[in-house]
Amino acid sequence: MATKPVLIDKFEDLEIVSFPFRVGNIASIIFFGLIFSYLLGIIRTMGPIGFFYSIILTYVSFMFFFGYLFVIVDYTSRGYQEVPKLSANLLITVRSRMFKELILISFFFAFFFLFDNAYWNLIVVLTSLLFFPIATSVIIMEERLTSALNPLKWLRVLMDIEADALFMQYLTIQCLTLVLGYLALFVDIGWFNIISMLGFIMAMLTVFRSLGVVLHSNSESLGFPVLFGKQIEEKQSRLAKENDLSDFSTQLYKLRNARKLTEAWELLQERMRDDKFMTEADLFARLREWDNPRLAVKAGQGFIERLIAKQDFRTCWNVLEFCYTANGNDYKLTSAQSVLTLSAKAESRTEKSIMVSIIRHFEEDFPNHPKTAEILLTAARFTAHDLDDFDGARKIINHLHTTYPSIHSNKSYRALYSILMNEVRNR
Repeated sequence: MATKPVLIDKFEDLEIVSFPFRVGNIASIIFFGLIFSYLLGIIRTMGPIGFFYSIILTYVSFMFFFGYLFVIVDYTSRGYQEVPKLSANLLITVRSRMFKELILISFFFAFFFLFDNAYWNLIVVLTSLLFFPIATSVIIMEERLTSALNPLKWLRVLMDIEADALFMQYLTIQCLTLVLGYLALFVDIGWFNIISMLGFIMAMLTVFRSLGVVLHSNSESLGFPVLFGKQIEEKQSRLAKENDLSDFSTQLYKLRNARKLTEAWELLQERMRDDKFMTEADLFARLREWDNPRLAVKAGQGFIERLIAKQDFRTCWNVLEFCYTANGNDYKLTSAQSVLTLSAKAESRTEKSIMVSIIRHFEEDFPNHPKTAEILLTAARFTAHDLDDFDGARKIINHLHTTYPSIHSNKSYRALYSILMNEVRNR
């Protein structure tokens, strides 16, 4: 039975710079820009009386504005490229966390009334603009108001965030936002206040979007789950690959059990060609676990060739040792060059023992090869020096002596021949 297909959510890098220029966000910027400009004009004209006169409109507009900022950083931190448009229904869906957000807004807002001095009010506003986004991110991660109101928690979050390009970009945008906030809230430039307010609102949307991107990229270290992202896409891709390999190996297993080994081999070859051998290692790992290793032994020949080409000799020796053992301590490589290469790379006693076995039928496997004498000499050396089989080495040397007279001038041959012959005389 085929496994259920895995849907892969393709993830694209979250946009930051272009985010405030989306149609829905432009409408929100204009809407809040006009309202806040109106409220600021009343306060500047009427003073504190103007503030109390417009307290309801101020609080409602703040609730909607900061509520939308909360939605922006919430959705962005979880990997959403698109953020829902501002609406009352949207805020209702996150009302439990929105309630905490409103208390958080009131917490920062209350500091403004602690001082009558304009200088200290400026400090309070700029400090609030600096730390309010971080406090909001704590609500998103932990959903605990006490943590969001804890300055130590803010610092802990900042320390857990990697100081990479995204975080530097966030700090740059936040600094720009502080400058625009100062111009919009404390510098009276007449009708141009509307422009500075629009710029400030746009910067606020951007800084919360940027914060969401930073939280998303640091989700593992901060310890909160995301719905979309490169890691999610990679996980889904791995699962889809795993399911595909399981289905395919099951199909091969059924053919093998039906004694249709040729058909199974052709299907495997077709699969390897189609995916350019990308899944060869994974499929071989499955085939070698079967109770009947014939298909794995056959597939191992081509796999070994490609491993040699990639110079992955560690995996190559592992595959060769399995195939050699599974085939009754006998195996044949498909090219003479592979025999030569692995003979030169053999280090352990097991590796050299396998190569001696393969080299013994080198003449039959690769007739008239120009390196035959050289590789037989290597086998003789392995047999004598590493396997302590002097009789076996002597047989190879005698064969070389009578069949390949050109090897007689080789210094290594003469030295080994002398050692082996002297060993016979000294018996």
